[in-house]
Amino acid sequence: MKELEFFYQLKKELLQKYRETYPEWERSIHDFRGKEIANFQKLLEEKVHSRISEKWFYTHIKPTENTKLPRMDMLDLLSQFLGFSDWEKFKKQQQIKEQKEFFQNEKIKEEKHPVVVPFSKKKIAILGAMFFGMILLAASFFSEKNNGFTFCFEDSDTHKMIKNQPIEIKIFQEGESPIIQKIDSKGCFKWQSKTEKITFAIHAPYYRPDTITRVLQNKKHHEMISLKKDDYALMIHFFSTSNIKDWKKRRQQLAEMIADDAVIFQVAKGKTMMGLDMLNKEEFIDRLTLPMNSLENIKIIHSMYREGRIYRLRFIVE
Repeated sequence: MKELEFFYQLKKELLQKYRETYPEWERSIHDFRGKEIANFQKLLEEKVHSRISEKWFYTHIKPTENTKLPRMDMLDLLSQFLGFSDWEKFKKQQQIKEQKEFFQNEKIKEEKHPVVVPFSKKKIAILGAMFFGMILLAASFFSEKNNGFTFCFEDSDTHKMIKNQPIEIKIFQEGESPIIQKIDSKGCFKWQSKTEKITFAIHAPYYRPDTITRVLQNKKHHEMISLKKDDYALMIHFFSTSNIKDWKKRRQQLAEMIADDAVIFQVAKGKTMMGLDMLNKEEFIDRLTLPMNSLENIKIIHSMYREGRIYRLRFIVE
């Protein structure tokens, strides 16, 4: 079976998986449109905590014929959605199924048309080689195990698990674009990899960003990672939600927190780039502290530091 044939089989199994949740859909996966693609994206995010874009779906899944395979990381992602650790495991399972179907068909043929003459030595050799190949594939499928990483996150001050927060994990892979994942309801994320090394960046509201690199010592790795609070982001949020009278002092504190050349973005809630406003340091402090231009109930989305001061900030008004 060629690589593209494996991909076509993957599409068929993706459709079967989709029908487990949406049995009313009786058409092909190639007939998916906006609603069905959105449903599929939701299932994918629930299962493997990752997404594919609608454009990617139209480019790779919707066509009845493909000229080339998608990137390996996306094939691994879809294979994991189907319950396999990666694309190679999916292909091995398909090879095993193909071998079984061959022997079943041969058995049916013999039952319908019994052969009275013995097998030729050549045919016996071919069947023996195929049987041996099937055994090797099955052994490989059940014996190979990918390296398993599990990371959970806690507050470095309270040592309590960080749950129900939109912590974003960006996993870096050599020669490929990063994969974005989110933590599960338990405050953890899991990752299967053939390599013994993993590097990922962590982004969480009101916590300092961090980049982690780990090398496995055994097949399974479980670790609790402590995240440090983003004190300045918390203070800005506090200023915007509290009735503070001594704004002169607060303006001085904000001036110390924020770099002179800082660029600050206000994102309008529920809008795209058209709802983006860029502020400098003075404009932001004025809007936050002057009564006529006050910003209330700020939620910090992302912050970046240079020499201990904020030089990039993105926020939204709730």
